[in-house]
Amino acid sequence: MTPTLRTVGFSFAVGAFLLGGCSAPPEQPAPTQPATQAATETPRPPVSINAEMVALVDHAGHALWDVEKEGNAPKTDTDWADVEHHATQLAAAGSLVALGGTGVNDLVWIQSPGWQKWSRAMSDAAMGALKATHEKNLSALVAANGQLVEACEGCHKEFKPDLPSEGISHVHAH
Repeated sequence: MTPTLRTVGFSFAVGAFLLGGCSAPPEQPAPTQPATQAATETPRPPVSINAEMVALVDHAGHALWDVEKEGNAPKTDTDWADVEHHATQLAAAGSLVALGGTGVNDLVWIQSPGWQKWSRAMSDAAMGALKATHEKNLSALVAANGQLVEACEGCHKEFKPDLPSEGISHVHAH
């Protein structure tokens, strides 16, 4: 009878140990900010759209357009990688400028359907350029560059006919 009690006791101890491991995890403290509130807040860049345009868009756009100048077409894998880098910047910048920033006109601009249309057009053109770099297709890159010009000029005619804005100028050689 004693071995049976030992076996039952051992089995009970093992079962209790295993069940303890399957218990619910301890409760976590509540987050400091409700998830719905955090999800609805859109982070804004800490600089103005104009600063983003000069530092990212203008610089990257000219790098793409410059490949069309005599003797500047990408020839090596490194050349194509450089163009890809700038196309990626422009594709991301379209979404970035749609968020607004610290500029005096930023919140007004981003609420306009026209602004959203042009920012998407910039990203779309840049995605065409990005695809062209992956295929190392200069003709497709030139076509995407044309779409980029249309997006930039259309946006500037509607929103920023006077340059420079906020006194910010493009200083890179191109």
